[in-house]
Amino acid sequence: MTTTLPTSLGRLRTLFSETSPPTTLPAPGDYLITFVGPAPLKAVAPRAIALGGMRGWRGKRFAADGDAVNLVDDADGSLRELMPMQVTLEPSWLDGRPVIVCSYGQDGPMPWRWVRDEFRALDDHRLLGLTFAGGRWSAPLAAPLLLTRS
Repeated sequence: MTTTLPTSLGRLRTLFSETSPPTTLPAPGDYLITFVGPAPLKAVAPRAIALGGMRGWRGKRFAADGDAVNLVDDADGSLRELMPMQVTLEPSWLDGRPVIVCSYGQDGPMPWRWVRDEFRALDDHRLLGLTFAGGRWSAPLAAPLLLTRS
């Protein structure tokens, strides 16, 4: 099991591509965010997500039926569900191999309708992800993230 992740974007993308492709959707439950990568990206990512309407984003809650929601901090310290998404298995925009895809669809709120998260499991509890914005052309700019099942 890999415990320490690389901090460079290139090495994270390589790790993502070297990770085994999924054959099933994630186990149901809450998966909490850790921003990974170079320090500037780890500082900018939460701010960019907040500007998109998800201030206090903490991760995703996956259901068994292929649905998921985002989790954000609520005023009372609990987690609130926000912006449902669909979860599917599809070819990766990075390398064409299977990935778990979270997307909001054409009817999703702006700017999220243009965002696609791709995940592969590092182990039974952690999903390494890449966030794409805009389309396949954004693969060189895909931002890494880590979701850990709580």
